Amino acid sequence: MKKFFFVGFFFSYLYVFSQTEEEEAILDSVLDEFFSTDSLLVDLPKTNYLYTNFSFDESVFFAGRDFDINQFGFTPSISYMRGQNFFVSLGSAYFSELDPKWDFVSISSGYSLFLDQNEKLSLTGIYSRIFFADNTAELNPNRLSASLALYKNSLRLRGSAGYLFGGSTAFYTTLSCSYEISIFENDRREMSFNPQLSFLMSEQTISEQIASGFFNTQIMEREVFDLINTQTSLPIQLDSGNWDFQLSYNINLPKALANESNLNPRGYFSFSIGYFSTL
Repeated sequence: MKKFFFVGFFFSYLYVFSQTEEEEAILDSVLDEFFSTDSLLVDLPKTNYLYTNFSFDESVFFAGRDFDINQFGFTPSISYMRGQNFFVSLGSAYFSELDPKWDFVSISSGYSLFLDQNEKLSLTGIYSRIFFADNTAELNPNRLSASLALYKNSLRLRGSAGYLFGGSTAFYTTLSCSYEISIFENDRREMSFNPQLSFLMSEQTISEQIASGFFNTQIMEREVFDLINTQTSLPIQLDSGNWDFQLSYNINLPKALANESNLNPRGYFSFSIGYFSTL
């Protein structure tokens, strides 16, 4: 059975309700939460494909945080893939407790290539343009990203970096490691367990109060680059012909920023279904 890794999206998102400075800092660099990025097509003939996907999350988290809002979300997407290299994707997201619920549409395009003769090391570059329903100046409608992925038997290592711009700019990196464990495989179907550990790091603005003499204090701001969230995912994947299904339990371990507290680990279920066809 042919395997493939579909190309995803990457969005930054900003709530439409009032926020603290810490929330704005997090949301301006929201990463890898709804549209996992990157990925290179492998083990596919050099032809044209159309891939459609629908993903559902029972709880919505931004960089491991839900900001005390109990809501679900889902993300439809469609991607055109030309062989193992070029792709164009269109996607959106629905959040049950936001207004508007359909808040943005994103168009992404990218190019992937292998860096070695054994096709184990790949490089992917992506540009995304995001169209927000709420046209706020601080939102970043543009995203440039690059990722490097290593495939070694059942082990996959990936590092990516991105730059969000057009509003209040932000830079981020992600590191992830996954391992594929085959449950069963025949000519028509394949089921596997693919545990993954990922780390999200981003720029943050830290405010510090510094004493100046006995009676005067100054507020100093500085930019730091630090870990924001660690996520463990435990997905079971089923590939059946042109269909793929995934059920996953995910655990977020957010790291508190300067003025945050009581950030407990939170888990949630997610489900996705996809279909690809040859053009």
